[in-house]
Amino acid sequence: MKWYTREDGLVCLGTNSKQPAKFQVVTDVKVNTQINTGLSESHIALIGSFPEDWRNDHKIAQKINNAAKHFFGLSHNITTEAVA
Repeated sequence: MKWYTREDGLVCLGTNSKQPAKFQVVTDVKVNTQINTGLSESHIALIGSFPEDWRNDHKIAQKINNAAKHFFGLSHNITTEAVA
């Protein structure tokens, strides 16, 4: 599982950035740089649950969004926008 940016600059967390993912959350974090980094223990700690538990977590998208703001916001020229 890794963090990556789509062509439109939105940060995603998913299983594969090039193919349809089995798991993907598109955050409302938009950056001006490319991100392609693995999910780390510190990311999981901030999210607050392990990936194997996410399917049962009804707030996982918001938790992942908050983690993306924390980890990528300050160092990647963050802008946020509502994602439909």
